[in-house]
Amino acid sequence: MADIIPFKGTLYNPEKIKDISKATAPPYDVISPEEQKTLYGSDPHNIIRILFGKDMPGDNAKENKYTRAAGSLKEWQTKGVLKKDKEDAIYVYLQEFSIEGQIKRRLGFISLLKLEDFDTKTSSVYPHENTLLAPKEDRTRLISSIEANLGPVFALFADEDRSIDKILADNAKSSPIIDIVDLHGIRNKLWRVSDKAVTREIVRLIKDKKLFIADGHHRYEVGLAFSKTKKDPKYGYILTYFTDLYADGIVVLPVYRLISGLDKDALTRLMEGLRKVFSVEKIDSREKVKEFLQAAGKNEKRFVMYDGKGFTGLKLVKKDSLDVTVLHDLVIAPLRKISIDFTKDMDYAINEVNKGQYSVSVMLNPTRITEIRDMAFAGKRMPQKSTYFYPKVLTGLVINVF
Repeated sequence: MADIIPFKGTLYNPEKIKDISKATAPPYDVISPEEQKTLYGSDPHNIIRILFGKDMPGDNAKENKYTRAAGSLKEWQTKGVLKKDKEDAIYVYLQEFSIEGQIKRRLGFISLLKLEDFDTKTSSVYPHENTLLAPKEDRTRLISSIEANLGPVFALFADEDRSIDKILADNAKSSPIIDIVDLHGIRNKLWRVSDKAVTREIVRLIKDKKLFIADGHHRYEVGLAFSKTKKDPKYGYILTYFTDLYADGIVVLPVYRLISGLDKDALTRLMEGLRKVFSVEKIDSREKVKEFLQAAGKNEKRFVMYDGKGFTGLKLVKKDSLDVTVLHDLVIAPLRKISIDFTKDMDYAINEVNKGQYSVSVMLNPTRITEIRDMAFAGKRMPQKSTYFYPKVLTGLVINVF
């Protein structure tokens, strides 16, 4: 069963930081070098300096971005830039955003979740994506240095009777303690709920829920491993954002693949191989790419490849398999000596090929939320970067300092 607890969150002090929008950041794994630079310049106390610090000339084992992160966190607490709440609380969190011309709202809450191994029969927490060693090594060095969770893991649960949503909505009728618009134009509102009767009810209602991780697999696995090095039970919990997987505000974007390392002959061989498996057709323009993808029938997998000269549509009817798995198994896995990058921006995927930065890009449909749920609860994992939950949960709104 899901075991959550309220906690004393550490938040930016509005008396010290007048514009908290300039102090927060997206999760570390979606921050580009350009955005890292922008965040560094937005405020000297932006969480980026702890979350995703810069490597400096002369860095060594005793002086590096991880030790600087720990120093900044300690200094900001000492100076009152960051201030820990005096009472245990659960934090209601609302994001308002626009997607394809529609205004959506995603309501959830932030608390601490008890860490569990994924492979136990009694586990209530399920992953859906594979993880990579390098990001886990990076996050391990950071958490070991700062002893804090800066941004929450993002977990989904089924709130069929809307019982938790109703409590959250009731508590979101008052004025929020934080109301900001972030760098990407998303409005973020936060409420502190310290009423013990309310927090106890949320804790009780979620106990029988299965949770699956939408974002933050690396953070969860690192937090679990780190907790096993400590005897104090406070390390056995991780900062987590929870929301209803059936809510209207749940948006999953496709993650397009960018492939480099293919010469002309390799591209020719790739297309010859694909014609043996897929039904292939030419697509006239980039404007018709989404139209082609969205026209996929039941059990039909559709992809679009772009090589700088034109768009090629691929169609395959295949039951009981995810689009991203078919893409990985039938298109990417046979390739050798390639490098793969990812983006959610179709224009970027096309333009970077035009610039010669990549050999080919592959566009696909997003994975449906029910497919992700079923994979997670079946104990299966999708290829890395299979999903992009939008919008991302801000880092720095609420921090869990051990």
